[in-house]
Amino acid sequence: MANVHADIEVKTFGFDGDGNGRRLLFPTAHTKKIEGRAGQTTYGAADATFDNLQGRLDTLRWMADAASIGAAWLKDDAGRFDLGVERCEFPKGVRIVRAADASIELLAPHVTFAELRLNVKGPFEAPKTALPLLPAEPVSPTARQEKLRFLDSLSGRIYMTLKIVLDLPVIGKRTLDQTLRIPVQEGSLDFRALENSLDWLEGTFLDIKHADQRLKVQWKVPIFGSGHDLITWGLDSDASALASFGRVPVRSLTDFRIGSGREKPPTESEVSRKRGVLKAFSLDKIDIAVSLIAPRHLNVGAGTIMFGGDEEPGMVDLKVSGEIHDQGAGQLKGAIGSVDTTIKDLKLGPAVLSADRLHFDGVEQLEVTFDGFKPTSVAIVVHRVTATNVALKLGEYRPKVPQRPQTEPPAASSSQALPIDRIPQR
Repeated sequence: MANVHADIEVKTFGFDGDGNGRRLLFPTAHTKKIEGRAGQTTYGAADATFDNLQGRLDTLRWMADAASIGAAWLKDDAGRFDLGVERCEFPKGVRIVRAADASIELLAPHVTFAELRLNVKGPFEAPKTALPLLPAEPVSPTARQEKLRFLDSLSGRIYMTLKIVLDLPVIGKRTLDQTLRIPVQEGSLDFRALENSLDWLEGTFLDIKHADQRLKVQWKVPIFGSGHDLITWGLDSDASALASFGRVPVRSLTDFRIGSGREKPPTESEVSRKRGVLKAFSLDKIDIAVSLIAPRHLNVGAGTIMFGGDEEPGMVDLKVSGEIHDQGAGQLKGAIGSVDTTIKDLKLGPAVLSADRLHFDGVEQLEVTFDGFKPTSVAIVVHRVTATNVALKLGEYRPKVPQRPQTEPPAASSSQALPIDRIPQR
């Protein structure tokens, strides 16, 4: 159920009851306050001005030739999603209608947002639920990196200081405080050159290797000791093949585990022993500068984000700095020169967004907070955003459930990415 409340000021208005239904006509209308709710979502604006506003009385259908909305906001009751915009301009008109599923849908051919602020709070794990009447699909251990193939066109460099504190048997405490300068080419980095760059003395207690479709950082006692996993990254088949030549995709670094990475959980004694060896693991003085040049796409739930397009790079001049640790709070701060995307059915909390083009003209502030290596919140501030052919649906999101044919035996479900040719063309 959705509802909207507003205080409207008009100088003149008309009424039209032709064959198209009963309509109220306002040459100019100004609202001091708009508030609405759709499911668990609330939204509103401090003020708005509409030119040639028309509204149907028999159904929810309002349209205007042009509109300007100030101090608009959208958030959910749980506080996980909070979007605010200082000003929204609709120079080519706007429509607000009731969608087929009873939600509210805002449609506009062109929109400009000024001073957009977005805050999202975790946890960011996807819910582990299966579709009704269909068997649950097995989750791939490399599922996250398989969805991040758009990062394979990254180029730039990563600077950081790797800090590891070990308490080794017999030898005692050893500290590695190593500055790393890592070039990124075509979305991958050279981990063999990374290992060779470690300081000779303390670096002899660490080993970076590729084995069993995993990239591993191990501790060992030189000459006599065997390797023991500190942190491992699972690699999909393509990443594992590339690792055979000494390189690993950046996207693979998202699938990490502290320890061996085996499916069987470690015993309490193994956890205690590993924690006794690994006293601290930190990435300090992070300084990243990368760009995403080639057109790429990312599937997010039932939606799709396409980065880049005709003669437009996907992302330019992403710069990130900060530090994160295996335990405790961490933070990364950054900025982006520009981001150019196409959006299809992207779920933003309780809202669903589509746009033929969504261009961020400079992300001035990008902050991600961490608890250990897990992100807990994201905050974004953008000075200016332009969008074409926007469709924003507000209400309860109900994905379609596939039906089994009655004349055929049941078959296991399969997920399929949205073809790029179905994304609206600019």
